[in-house]
Amino acid sequence: MIYCDGKGKAYSDADRRIALCLARAAAMDADTPDGRYDIEDGLYVNVMTYSPRSAEGATFETHRKWADLQYILSGSEFMGVPDAANAREVEPYDEGRDIAISSAPLALLPMRERGWALFLPGEGHAPSISDGKCGSVKKAVFKLRI
Repeated sequence: MIYCDGKGKAYSDADRRIALCLARAAAMDADTPDGRYDIEDGLYVNVMTYSPRSAEGATFETHRKWADLQYILSGSEFMGVPDAANAREVEPYDEGRDIAISSAPLALLPMRERGWALFLPGEGHAPSISDGKCGSVKKAVFKLRI
């Protein structure tokens, strides 16, 4: 996992596709229409607006083929990072959707406007968590095939 509070840009030099995602995200804002946008083969973004959910009973997801770069366009939320040693499978891996759902205690990272986190395949994450004070969130989730 890579976490950035929006102040650093060093990671954009690490990978051409990460740089492309961050450049695309910088051009988006709260007015960007929700939907899927194809960028290039093996790279697309889903833009969505929602209200974060309670951390109570939250599950986390993992992927095998795709990395997630989750970028907050407006609003704020928390990203749950699981204690993988204590994980319990809730839904087995679905090859077609490239997702498995599990449950475990979560550490919460604050995600604020223009902040982002990158989760590589196998790295669990529980997006869209509220502390009870979070309002509406606009997020771009970039999917990078690894």
